[in-house]
Amino acid sequence: MDEASALRGLPEWEELRRQIVERAIHFNDALRFDFRELLSDAHYMRMAGRLMWRSIKHFDPDVLIGPGMGAAPLLFSIAHAALDDGCRLHTLMVRDQRKGHNRRRWVEGRRQPDHSRAVVVDDFMEGGSAISLVDTALEADGHVVDIRAAMVFFDMWQPLGSRQLSMHRFPVVSLFRRHDIGLTRDCFDAQPPAMKGSYPPFIEAPLWHRFDLNANRQHVYKSSPVIADGAVFVADDSSRVWRHNAACGDIEWSHESLQQSAKGIVQRLQYADGSVVFGSYDGTITRLNAADGRVCWRWRQDSSIHATPELDLARGRVFINTEQWNDGAPCGHLQAIDWKTGRQLWRYPLSYWPPATVAYGPEFNVVIAPCNDLTVSCVDADTGVLRWRIRTSGLIRGRPAISGNRVLWAAEDGVLSCIDIPSGEVLWERRYGRPLAHQFLLVRAGCAFVLDGKWHLLVFDIQSGALRWLSRLRSPGCGSPIEYGRYLVVLSRGGELAVFDPVKEIKVWESAIGGQYYQPPALSEGLLAAASNDEGLKVFSISPFYEQHQ
Repeated sequence: MDEASALRGLPEWEELRRQIVERAIHFNDALRFDFRELLSDAHYMRMAGRLMWRSIKHFDPDVLIGPGMGAAPLLFSIAHAALDDGCRLHTLMVRDQRKGHNRRRWVEGRRQPDHSRAVVVDDFMEGGSAISLVDTALEADGHVVDIRAAMVFFDMWQPLGSRQLSMHRFPVVSLFRRHDIGLTRDCFDAQPPAMKGSYPPFIEAPLWHRFDLNANRQHVYKSSPVIADGAVFVADDSSRVWRHNAACGDIEWSHESLQQSAKGIVQRLQYADGSVVFGSYDGTITRLNAADGRVCWRWRQDSSIHATPELDLARGRVFINTEQWNDGAPCGHLQAIDWKTGRQLWRYPLSYWPPATVAYGPEFNVVIAPCNDLTVSCVDADTGVLRWRIRTSGLIRGRPAISGNRVLWAAEDGVLSCIDIPSGEVLWERRYGRPLAHQFLLVRAGCAFVLDGKWHLLVFDIQSGALRWLSRLRSPGCGSPIEYGRYLVVLSRGGELAVFDPVKEIKVWESAIGGQYYQPPALSEGLLAAASNDEGLKVFSISPFYEQHQ
């Protein structure tokens, strides 16, 4: 083990790692790094300098070379750490271009004797372009040094960057690599050649597989299944609902809707009180007896429904957004429906289509309803009277999440918002990266779990909006992470499955199940069920390990 590897896990190293996540990661449509704010803080500058000096001390350098402004704080902090250790180093700072006046230098600092031992220092390496700049500037200004290594604060560990340099020129030593903050497709302890870790497989071969399910290729969003009562319930894009025996996959009943609409059933089935309830694109809301598929009630409330019903079983009601085509003048309604009869209790008018699923907050007895006119309404759950309405920065077609006195949503312009429920005041907003549509936000243990449209799982502090931790997937995640005891499971569009331990903030297992997906799986009763766009319904047994280690 080299010196840099031995530093991993030390209290100072861990403190810096957390500060990288919170202060050095920034978002537009991509994830970006900027270490200047972190490394302009004298406390962290000194901390980084001490650790980096320990990592390069064995190269016995005479001089440190730093390209650009990013390297400057590290040049001086490493030099001071070396001086405290009894070693006097010189520094050379390479400008991004030759200075146009006075001494017209490209390389600032005292010229060292030829063939002095040197280490290049930088804050960040991805493609390794800074090394080319250093080579060019040193040659142009007549510096002849023996570069023994490069020392990088944060290394993206790319094939054409540090990995190629380490093979063909000199070692690249890093205090942090992207793997240290979760930016790897593999699990946290993956080992070559198979790149598997110590956790057992979450699932293996399918328990059973129904090949025929969804057939409509025009609309990509399909329904998510639900597991309950020893069965897997699934809906297809032809408006049919099926009950499968969970153990063997036998069809125990099916329900055919009266009308086959363009999209069918496109949201998450809900199981409660021995029944299955769902909305359909034909504008109906239906409650079926889960045992035999009989219709408990069925009402056509509007022209179409994309939203998932939000249940308040304690008070016997269902909340749902419905859409009205209205002869070319689109509008919609937030509706409260009696759970026993399906009869409408009240409805609140919305000025455009509202495909989003609403969130019910029992503590304040409110319903939070997004609408495609870029508004979110907070409505009294008993009366349907508006409490407040605010404008949003982008579309919200998933589901907000409520945590205490706050409601959060991830809009389709890449902005995550946190709102005070009593007042409607915006508490904070921040970018979460490339936008992702149809997000059902998950809140848990003071954190909001967000997926982006690139391939990241991002975890934000609900109080401050700070980024707590993150991980990389193999393709964009579907809908939201799904809870399974202490673990979280994310299914990605390409059929990849990742399992996380949010307490340890790590990815513990990942593999692929095949197929294309835009909707999350269902997990319950020791099973995982995934309804794909192109490979039917797949049901897997979950390893008992993940039940036992909760």
